[in-house]
Amino acid sequence: MTRTAGRITAFVLFATTVSFLISMAGSSLKSTVQVLFLPIADGLDVNRGTLAIATTLFAVVTALVSSAVGHLAERVGAVPVLAIGAATTGGVLILCAYATDIWMFVLAYGVLGAIGCTMLSFVPLGVLADQLFRGKNAGFVYAVLTNGAAVGFIVLVPLWTFLGTTLSWNQILLAVGIIFIAVLLPLSLVLVKYSARQGGRPTPSETTLWQGIRTTFQNKRVRGLILPFFACGTTMAFIDVHLFPHMHDHGVTPAVSSLSFVLLGILEIIGSLVAGRLCDKGMIRATLMGAYLVRAASMLLLPFFDSDVAVLAFGAVFGASYLATVVATTVWITQIVPKGSRGTALGVLWSLHMVAVALSSQVGAIIADVEHSYIPMILGCAALTTAAAILVSRQPDPNLTPTDPTDTTPVAATIAAE
Repeated sequence: MTRTAGRITAFVLFATTVSFLISMAGSSLKSTVQVLFLPIADGLDVNRGTLAIATTLFAVVTALVSSAVGHLAERVGAVPVLAIGAATTGGVLILCAYATDIWMFVLAYGVLGAIGCTMLSFVPLGVLADQLFRGKNAGFVYAVLTNGAAVGFIVLVPLWTFLGTTLSWNQILLAVGIIFIAVLLPLSLVLVKYSARQGGRPTPSETTLWQGIRTTFQNKRVRGLILPFFACGTTMAFIDVHLFPHMHDHGVTPAVSSLSFVLLGILEIIGSLVAGRLCDKGMIRATLMGAYLVRAASMLLLPFFDSDVAVLAFGAVFGASYLATVVATTVWITQIVPKGSRGTALGVLWSLHMVAVALSSQVGAIIADVEHSYIPMILGCAALTTAAAILVSRQPDPNLTPTDPTDTTPVAATIAAE
């Protein structure tokens, strides 16, 4: 019995460690393009609007495949999905590094990259937490896994900024792709084998993908949360695509921009943990409203980036709300969606979130090219997040209307969505 318990503990620790590393590295696909957006545009001899087609397509494809990836993780297990995602992401980075034509870059990053990144996203990580722990400490481990992206902000963004001063964008993408293929893929394959030995194959869901999608859209309260989450997508797209160009336009130095992202990552971790704790105490609606209002306040700091203090303040304030909206929305959905359809519902939520990302990515780039300023985009994002807080305030308290009071599935284990 002791030996068996020891093997299970070793497997859980190994799975958590490898999955965290994959989660952190998975954020590099977006963060490299984010930091190197202007050098890539210059290298491919295109303007911002043309290169933004790649990020827009990335968001569209992510929207199309999010529900399917979540359903696949429930069917075959999250670990094999992570392994496939690691291989795909590594290959995409190498392919993008050798891209000499904008459309080759667009297809590689926007299609294959989106599929690979979705397989390393919050949805399969949430499924993994549930499959590993089934109610015991799943919330804590899920926070560890999903905060890999936050650590990516703290560690990887400054690294890309530093490397960008001495290496070309092609060289950086190639090096990261090689690390994926040579290090992360073998580790993920070992995890797949280890998981099979531990009997890690999940019990397939009896709900089909289309049944889950239909159930999600038929739920009025879920629709009432998806609409505000659209604002979450628009603001996140600004961070992923337009923040570094906006900083460049205001003459923000690499040191200040890197420090701002470090603050964003640190506050992202703290904000997600605080939001989770507040939701556990039953303050789900208040937490979500507060997160959207904080997000709106952070967007109003963007026009003042001529001041280094405003840049750093933005990183801290936006970071505090970065995952808070995701945590609170997901906890709320797990309260009102029946067990068996939750994974697909979260996938649908993120699909529509990525539609917002796609629109924000492309519209923001077009506005910047035409107006030579992101101010209209910034004010629009602030208005949307304020409206989101108002819409949330009008929703019935989820603690008063649970779907199934007898369902003891851990809420935090299903937080699988940004």
